[in-house]
Amino acid sequence: MDGTVSSYVDDDERWRAVLRRDRQADGVFYYSVRTTGIYSRPSCVSRPARRANTVFFTDPEAAERAGYRPCRRCRPREDSAHASYVTAIAKTCELIHEASETPNLDTLAEAAGFSRFHFHRVFKRLTGVTPQAYVATCRADRLRRVISEAETVTEAIYRSGFTSQGNFYAVSQQILGMTPTNFRTGADSIAISFSLSGSPLGPVLVAKTEKGICSVLTGDQLPGDALTGDAEAALVGRLRKRFPKAHLIRAGREFDDRVAAAVRQSEPPRLGRDLPLNIRVTAMSERLRKALRETPSELSVQTR
Repeated sequence: MDGTVSSYVDDDERWRAVLRRDRQADGVFYYSVRTTGIYSRPSCVSRPARRANTVFFTDPEAAERAGYRPCRRCRPREDSAHASYVTAIAKTCELIHEASETPNLDTLAEAAGFSRFHFHRVFKRLTGVTPQAYVATCRADRLRRVISEAETVTEAIYRSGFTSQGNFYAVSQQILGMTPTNFRTGADSIAISFSLSGSPLGPVLVAKTEKGICSVLTGDQLPGDALTGDAEAALVGRLRKRFPKAHLIRAGREFDDRVAAAVRQSEPPRLGRDLPLNIRVTAMSERLRKALRETPSELSVQTR
């Protein structure tokens, strides 16, 4: 079975698609449960009912004419609206990534074609973060990229989109996990411990100093919870390239457990699964950092 429309020719094949939560079947048919009175898309995360209680329909209108209500989890009526939302949010995220100056919420909402309030709500539903948090994450990522190549820290601050040095220094430790000068010079003689974890969007490395999180790196392999030796080596190599003068140490079990828990908390919203991978990774990185900031007492460097 190849997952195309022609594959769902009878109820048995449709039932198998429901059991495997086949996303390619979404929009091709819908299934209803007699005992609950609810209809869903095939990829719905709800536990499937018994086969004997399941009825199939070709569209939401047919299901509703038969007396069924749309599922509140998978929202089967939102297919067309959802696609337009994904397009709009992807467009605004790319605008944020490419902008030389930090765009404000009104500018982003206008680019999306939404009201300010509606844009804020849709953006958070799809990415799991607010537009302001996403903007701040991109600005911080830009700073970490340019701080080593800029002639001065001040130049890097303004090139990254910060409007003043005061605004930057208020959050610099949260962004860098060390002083800007130390970050700029490769973390000379600073102890950095790191933890590795799998995630729904691929392997993740989180590194910290005694002052805070200094790096969150994601791998290039296909998304999945498994963490291979090659993926680990690649991430550690990138960390070493970023901080060539640091003392790198594998973190202890306590921080490993904390990172694993934070990764679970940071799982990408299902509604945003159609966004480009780079946008989902950026949003997950912000959610991960936020989860880890909630326990600052655990940021002391630990060794095995």
